[in-house]
Amino acid sequence: FIAPEDYVIVSADYSQIELRIMAHLSRDKGLLTAFAEGKDIHRATAAEVFGLPLETVTSEQRRSAKAINFGLIYGMSAFGLARQLNIPRKEAQKYMDLYFERYPGVPEYMERTR
Repeated sequence: FIAPEDYVIVSADYSQIELRIMAHLSRDKGLLTAFAEGKDIHRATAAEVFGLPLETVTSEQRRSAKAINFGLIYGMSAFGLARQLNIPRKEAQKYMDLYFERYPGVPEYMERTR
């Protein structure tokens, strides 16, 4: 794209905006704290789900956690997550359960707004 004379094209990217909105709406303390402390929420989720220290999370594990984070806030099922991550459904369900244990405000909010 080329802006007309005397105009500019502006692009903005709100980092992890959907998750920030979910943190605000759900009032989940874990998510709110993670964002307040400037943590990489995908890396933090990977550490929780895979049971690893934060500093040992690989880029592949972070990518999987990103799919978990965004998938769950958009209502993805264990079947859908399993397909996306190419893992057994039982393993996907385990990841979902761990996520909801770590961020209990999220499923509570989802239940309240059904």
